[in-house]
Amino acid sequence: MFDQVTRLLDRGVDVRVFAFERGDETESSPKFADYGLAPRVTYVECPRGWRRRFARAWPKALRLARRQPLVLLRALNVLRYGRQALSLRLLYAADAVAGAEVDVVHCHFGPTAVEFVAVREVAGLDAPLVTSFYGSNVSRVFRNHGRHYYERLKQACSLYFVTSQDMQRRVVANGFPAERVRVLPEGADLHHSPFRLRALERNEELKIVALGHFIEKMGFDDLIRALAIVKREATRPVSCLLVGAGPLEGDLRRLCAALGVDDIVRFVSFLPADETMALVVDAHLLVQPSKIAADGDMD
Repeated sequence: MFDQVTRLLDRGVDVRVFAFERGDETESSPKFADYGLAPRVTYVECPRGWRRRFARAWPKALRLARRQPLVLLRALNVLRYGRQALSLRLLYAADAVAGAEVDVVHCHFGPTAVEFVAVREVAGLDAPLVTSFYGSNVSRVFRNHGRHYYERLKQACSLYFVTSQDMQRRVVANGFPAERVRVLPEGADLHHSPFRLRALERNEELKIVALGHFIEKMGFDDLIRALAIVKREATRPVSCLLVGAGPLEGDLRRLCAALGVDDIVRFVSFLPADETMALVVDAHLLVQPSKIAADGDMD
């Protein structure tokens, strides 16, 4: 998303970012600081504890009551918006968004867009809504919640972006209007990706690198099992870097030890983009395994 925001800024487009949750800015892309994005980001944070949430809601409610009383009334309409209103999440979001002058709203991730449909209505925004779907948004969500989970989004959104033709097929099969679903693959800026011709000398070590979150659908366990076969049958030395982090890291490390490949597999935490690219350039092979997780999650 950083690339999308910064490229739009480069083209003279004024971009504002609204986030329902605050991430760790210390682990963000260098572009966050280079482009001075912090003032462009508004965090629509709703405290988890009910007492804190209620106490901090009063200034927001008073501000809306003075400036946009109809927005306040809509944000508290429990009959129409149910738990979104009762939890005060709509009040917090409406206070942040109401009055924003925008030409188009682009929601990343389907569940985020579902929540924003109500926010958009409450805040009185009439700008077109566009949604980008990723991975679990159109796999696990359909499996766990059914095709009707996105029913309001199907009516509210002007355009939907998906990353592949298979994802487009699944989205349309679950009731989205085909004429509004566009395939937009996640791209890479090749101008900033150095090229090196790979060649293996006799008996030279084959260097492999794989990148991603250590979660089931990424298939790193399958890669480790394949590396055990490679180690056993290869006629040259082999090494592999697993670059990433995630809840399955411990399981993957134990699998490496059990299969006897912990001497050729090295784990590296997420790195800045330039350092990650240096690892890719130095490797002979970039391997990106993936599969359907047990809970239906897939890319």
